[in-house]
Amino acid sequence: MSTIPSEVVEAGARALCESYSDPLGPDAMVVPLKGGDMVPNWQKYRRAAANVLIAAAYASKGLKPHDLSDQNHPCLRGLQFGQEIHDVEIYGNGTGEYLGQVIESGSPCRIVFRGLLVREGNVKLIRARGVQAWLEEKKEGDADHG
Repeated sequence: MSTIPSEVVEAGARALCESYSDPLGPDAMVVPLKGGDMVPNWQKYRRAAANVLIAAAYASKGLKPHDLSDQNHPCLRGLQFGQEIHDVEIYGNGTGEYLGQVIESGSPCRIVFRGLLVREGNVKLIRARGVQAWLEEKKEGDADHG
């Protein structure tokens, strides 16, 4: 699922159309590949442009798009991905115990989890249990302790 704004995808599709030296240009009205009403030529490039933009977004974070695909790991099978809104911080104490929190962007909601590094067969994984948590509300006149 793409959360890229449609005007950005359109701009990318127009650029792809031009980079492929399509003789019709981006604004010519054409029949879509699957038939139907005529659409601007750039729309034929829409899906490819969205894929290029998504790949660029992942690359900017040092990831590859397949890192979150259901082909990469069995625990991700059957999932669809949307907007990135959670950050995770995990800290180890050197003895196989881990503590961390999941932070939801723009929200006071947190999940604080604690768990152990365990081995199941040949696989090491962290098995943790999460607890709901919220940022404490600042009271008027409180000093900022950041």
